[in-house]
Amino acid sequence: MRNVLAHEYFGIDLDEVWQTVTADLPVLRANVARLLSEESSD
Repeated sequence: MRNVLAHEYFGIDLDEVWQTVTADLPVLRANVARLLSEESSD
């Protein structure tokens, strides 16, 4: 995703970006928080 956003200036699909922000990032955030919590409890 980063490569597309950085280099495909006029080829960015804003609907796809929004889908990633609203659907994928919350899942990623929860997983990272869980991993950090598990790591700190060890």
